[in-house]
Amino acid sequence: MKKIATKSLITLIMLAVLAGAAYESFSVVEPNERGVQVMLGEVTGNVLEPGIHFHPPFVSIIKKYSIVPKGMNVTFSVGKDGAITKDMQTVGSQVTVFYRYDGAKIMDAVKKYNENILENAITRSLVASVKESVGKYSIYELVENQDKITSDVTTALNTKLAEYPIEVTQLTISNWDWSEDFDKNIKETMNRTQQVRQAEQDLKLAETNAQKQVAEAEAQKKAAEQMAEAELIKAQKAAAAKQVEADALAYYNAKVAQNYQVEIKLKELEIELEKAKKWDGRQVPEYVPLTAAGGIVTLPEAKKGN
Repeated sequence: MKKIATKSLITLIMLAVLAGAAYESFSVVEPNERGVQVMLGEVTGNVLEPGIHFHPPFVSIIKKYSIVPKGMNVTFSVGKDGAITKDMQTVGSQVTVFYRYDGAKIMDAVKKYNENILENAITRSLVASVKESVGKYSIYELVENQDKITSDVTTALNTKLAEYPIEVTQLTISNWDWSEDFDKNIKETMNRTQQVRQAEQDLKLAETNAQKQVAEAEAQKKAAEQMAEAELIKAQKAAAAKQVEADALAYYNAKVAQNYQVEIKLKELEIELEKAKKWDGRQVPEYVPLTAAGGIVTLPEAKKGN
């Protein structure tokens, strides 16, 4: 019985060892990872893509590297570590960098670098890149050129880190800071600027009021001119109407006079006709003889037949 128990125990141990060996003989590389096989402290093979990978148990392992971006913060103080602007002002800022391993350079990450070396390289390169970019602008231009500075720093940082097995995926710059003396200067400048703007607004308001008064005067003048023109046109029309009325009256009078003359002529013709009807054939003298007393001299009648 004792031999049987010992034999069973040995069998169980062997099964456990085989199970452990089987478990240790494969590893799963996730989709967001890349793997490298390390056997007895030495890197072997190529970069392992996502999937199940078998390897000798106990003497080798699959070392995995995540390619998901991770971030780190770098703070620039206003003091000696700050960046100097084009107008010789020292500024500080908060920079956040997101980076990840370059899948094609995983072997370099395993053989040449560790996490501390990479973070130090990022920090040094970032400091240099920020100072280079900030030095192109005056302190007054930093905020309005924020996007351009961020782009320039990202490009410069990737260039400086080209030999390392990492790539920068995102970079942000925030919390610009400067000295208290300059802060006071800014406040004084803002106050002066505000005063200048207020004066400009007052001047514009005065100009606007003056322009308004000129416009109102011009409008009144134009309205008066239009009214005078309307009165003139009205007077001209009235005069024209009176002239037409006078012309019509004159025409009417002329026609009446003409008709009167015609009537007189017709009357004379009627008289002459009546005279002709009553004429006895004697010649009527061209004058009427009068007596000394003013009486009409009776002429003897001419004998008929003579």
